Amino acid sequence: MLVIGCKIPGSPVIPRIEAIQVAPTRLSLLPFQAAPLTIHVSTGQSGVDATALLQWSTTGGSIVNNGTIGGIVYITYTSPSQPGNYLLIVTTALGTPADTASVTVTATPVPVYTVTVTPGSASLVVGDTTRFGTTLMDSTGSMLYGRPITWSLSDSTVATIAVTGFVQAIAAGTTTVTATCEGRTGTAVVTVRP
Repeated sequence: MLVIGCKIPGSPVIPRIEAIQVAPTRLSLLPFQAAPLTIHVSTGQSGVDATALLQWSTTGGSIVNNGTIGGIVYITYTSPSQPGNYLLIVTTALGTPADTASVTVTATPVPVYTVTVTPGSASLVVGDTTRFGTTLMDSTGSMLYGRPITWSLSDSTVATIAVTGFVQAIAAGTTTVTATCEGRTGTAVVTVRP
């Protein structure tokens, strides 16, 4: 008997995941501390959403799915009560591809080593607003969360800045935004045009 395969018109495209990327890949948390992560999926097929095929697990702690926007899955990981090293694993039913994030849970806070302000620069017109954020890391490159940030400007006649990093341009000129956390600083430059 001869069997000939054919594609049925209008049949759904079955997505195939080619790569999974978890970000960040390294975290340092306190017990019961929550941290946001993203999962990006590559299918090689334009316009195909394969996020429903993902499976995730962890060797300690819990994961909450916050939903998918633009093909990116947003999750919240909450660390367990016991200090130690844990893994968050994201994969498919087949087991491949896969990606992981490593989590170190410590009984006391790990010191901040670097502060990075994002975006690194902004060009505004008087009256415009923008918001800056920070990425905190320890000496091993693991991301830190839940630390207080102090914001300041080198020239407060050019712009104002709120405790949330929200900047409003008030006069033409250039000013440096500085974020300080545990004695470490990061900077960004704001240029304001009339």
